[in-house]
Amino acid sequence: MAGHKNLRPTSSQAQISGEVPLGGSHSGVTGQSTGATDAGADPQNERTIKEYVPASWFHPVGIFKVLRRIEHRLPNVSNCLFLTFTLAPLYFSNEETAFNHSRNLLRKMFYRLRKGISYEGKKYLINAPYCIKVEFHDSGWVHYHAIFLTRRFLPKELLAAMWDLGWVKVQRINNDDFRYLLKYITKADDLPEWVKKKSRLRVFQSSKGFLTPLPKQEKKETLSPAQHRASYTIAERLERWKQMGVIRHKGKAQIIHFRVPFRDIFDHLVLIAALDGRYKGRGEITIKPEEGIIIWSQIQMELLEKKQ
Repeated sequence: MAGHKNLRPTSSQAQISGEVPLGGSHSGVTGQSTGATDAGADPQNERTIKEYVPASWFHPVGIFKVLRRIEHRLPNVSNCLFLTFTLAPLYFSNEETAFNHSRNLLRKMFYRLRKGISYEGKKYLINAPYCIKVEFHDSGWVHYHAIFLTRRFLPKELLAAMWDLGWVKVQRINNDDFRYLLKYITKADDLPEWVKKKSRLRVFQSSKGFLTPLPKQEKKETLSPAQHRASYTIAERLERWKQMGVIRHKGKAQIIHFRVPFRDIFDHLVLIAALDGRYKGRGEITIKPEEGIIIWSQIQMELLEKKQ
C-alpha cells in the first residue's frame, strides 16, 4: 500500500469542537465538527460513537450514501443499450497504461457514434445520453459497462471493430440490473495497487442529460478565503477512513480521528458496552458521560504499544 502522510495527529491534544468530553489532553485523538444534523440521534441527552462511513464508491457501506445522492436523478433504462468492453492484456505493458489508453478510446468512440458512422452500407447514429461504470477484474485489469438511453439497434460487430482491444458485448438492460450494477464495488483490499496510488478515479460518470439535472441554486457571496483540502491518494484515504469515528450528540455529528483502526478499538469495547446496556446495535455505542472517550484512548494506547 502507498505510504501514508499526515495520518497521525500533529498533537496529542484532542481538538473536537463542541461539548463532547474527550478525556483530557492525553487522549491522542483529534476531531472536527461536521455541523451536520443527524436525524437518527437519540432525543435524550446522550452521546454515541460509531465507525465513520464516507460517501465513496470504494466503501462497501459508503457506496449507499453515494447512491442516495443520485437515486432520484436516475433515468428509466428499461430495454436500453447495455454495452460491455474488456481489455486483452497482451496489447499493453501494464494495467494502468491499459486504463489510460482505453478510457480515451472509449470517449472517442462515443463521440464518433454521436456524429454518425457508416458500417456495411448503413449509417448508425447514437446521439443519446450515456453513463460509464468502471470495474476491475481480480487480476487488476479494468473493464467498462456503458448504458445509452436509447432502444435503437447497434451491431456488435461495429463496436468490436471500433474497440479492437478485447471483446465487446451488446445487451439490453432493465432498471433492477442497473441498480445492481451501480451497487457492485471492488472491495478496498482487492483494489489494484495502481488504483490505490491515484488521488482520484471516477468509477461512475455520465454525459449531459443522463441524470436529471439538479435545481439551480443561488450562489452565496462569502468573504471567507477558499479552503483547500489535503491531497491524499486513494490508499491513504482508505487508511484514514479506517481510523475515523463519529460522535453523535443532540442531532449533531462530529468526526474523531484515532491513530489505530476504529474497528480494533471497538472490538475491545463492544462486549463491555453490551453488558452495560450501552450497545445500540449497528455498531453504535453510548458513551458514558462521566468518562467521555477516556477508555477509547486507553485501548488505543495499548494497541499502539503492542505495535512497537
